[in-house]
Amino acid sequence: MHEFSAACSIVEAAVQAAETHDVKRVTAVNVEVGEFTFLIPEQLEFNFEIASKKTILEGARLNIKKVRGRIKCQQCRHEGEAQVQDEIPSQVAMFAPMKCPKCQSSATMITGGKDFVITNIEAEVVAP
Repeated sequence: MHEFSAACSIVEAAVQAAETHDVKRVTAVNVEVGEFTFLIPEQLEFNFEIASKKTILEGARLNIKKVRGRIKCQQCRHEGEAQVQDEIPSQVAMFAPMKCPKCQSSATMITGGKDFVITNIEAEVVAP
């Protein structure tokens, strides 16, 4: 259900953008999806197809770029990609302390990979 809500938000934002730019038809929506959003790309695509029915986006592609999670260590100040331990499911990783790959401290905080963003919309514009 999380993916349907996200898909509806994407469609709503793209429709609003299309209305303000005299768009005839949206052909693609490009999004970045953070690792810690827990959005499953295949489910997001499926729900986007449903949510876009009977809108200017019907038939448009949803191009998804996965963005890795990022952490910052409070101990040694290392910043970089989160390295989720194999024994911890990714859905739990956001809530479980992740160890710093540099000093092995558990005093880390998530600094990236929690968002999903529309990066751009591809469309056919009505000729003036």
